[in-house]
Amino acid sequence: MSHAEHHNVLYPLQHGFRPGRSCETQFLEMVHDVVNSMQRGLQINICVLDFSEVFNKVGHKHLVEKLRMYGVDGESNIWKRNFLRDRS
Repeated sequence: MSHAEHHNVLYPLQHGFRPGRSCETQFLEMVHDVVNSMQRGLQINICVLDFSEVFNKVGHKHLVEKLRMYGVDGESNIWKRNFLRDRS
């Protein structure tokens, strides 16, 4: 995460796994935005996604390669490759 923070890889609105941010802060920000929109009479659209199975849906070779492109390489990528090996 420190590598991703340092190289500005993460989406600015991502809260999970970041210093000073959490799922709770993301939820509070979302509630604030919804309430603000309601008070201004604006339409509100919400799409909720569950990424709990993300490693079962993403091509593992592509994931490891993308991490390498972001500068995550060496022992860390070897560990990830070994972790994902023979998983479907």
